[in-house]
Amino acid sequence: MILLACEALGLYDGQKYGSLYIFGYIIAVAVGFGGLISGRRPWSEAGIKHGFSRDLKSVLLLFAMVALVLQILPPPLWVSYLLGFYSQEVAHITGRLSLTFGTVVVLIGLTAILTFFEEAVFRVTIQERLGWFIGTPAAVVSASLLFGVAHEIATTGSLPVVLTDYGGVVLDGLFYGAIYAKTHNLAVTWVTHLVADVVGIIMLFAIL
Repeated sequence: MILLACEALGLYDGQKYGSLYIFGYIIAVAVGFGGLISGRRPWSEAGIKHGFSRDLKSVLLLFAMVALVLQILPPPLWVSYLLGFYSQEVAHITGRLSLTFGTVVVLIGLTAILTFFEEAVFRVTIQERLGWFIGTPAAVVSASLLFGVAHEIATTGSLPVVLTDYGGVVLDGLFYGAIYAKTHNLAVTWVTHLVADVVGIIMLFAIL
């Protein structure tokens, strides 16, 4: 998601995938939220409901793990360190970014929009609808795998670097999926994802 936001700001060359992502996300959101305004489907089916504080408290441990722990100690970095390609991983993450304090502030604002789209697509649309047919656990895993694929399409690098990145994104997706499955609250997963990405951006800024 951070790279997609950078693409939209012109800070990252995503090989023209940024516009494709945004278009695809808009279509997916339209499908996922179709029928709500007309009343054919309840708003709660799309994760729009009351009880934000209650639902957030019910997943506070999951929130802390994915939004704080996994961003401050990102698995792709320590896994790459253990396997001996840490410098490649860091270069892969930071080499194509040009961040200043000003662009970071704008990036965080854009991140708020893009994280909403991602949660609406991967949790409300994909996970929710897959769950109708294959059950919630399988839907969480499937949506998370697709979440990882979407983040790696526009990336380059050696196979170990790309696979490590992919694993990190899928791990985050599993947490977001579990939070949505437990709360069925889009606002909770959105805020979790937003906080995680903001912490991730701060960590990137610190690395740079």
